Amino acid sequence: MRQSSLSEKKLKDDEKFIDEIKTVLKNAKLGFTNAAGDALHRLYETQPTIKTVKELIDSIPNALSFKNENNRLPIQSAVLHPDAVKYVPTLAKVGIKHEVGGRRMRGGLLVEDPKKP
Repeated sequence: MRQSSLSEKKLKDDEKFIDEIKTVLKNAKLGFTNAAGDALHRLYETQPTIKTVKELIDSIPNALSFKNENNRLPIQSAVLHPDAVKYVPTLAKVGIKHEVGGRRMRGGLLVEDPKKP
């Protein structure tokens, strides 16, 4: 086998490896986002500090757009649970920055509740 053919084969093998790594990283990112989003839906149960919530959403802002089994955003879940209302200003502030729910939706506060009768 010629040297250039061998180098071309190595390059193709490396491209396959790189594609596989990209897929793994994409799946990991999705997994982190889903786990963080699920945690945001359970704020009323877990009662973390506001600082912890801020750190979580600053690290994984896409979690603010994670919809639960009721098709609600985390901010909607927080509004519905009296024990989680204290987190709403933090969720809204970062949500506005990331246009959660769309432009002018106040971080998801103005998104219609999907379970509304």
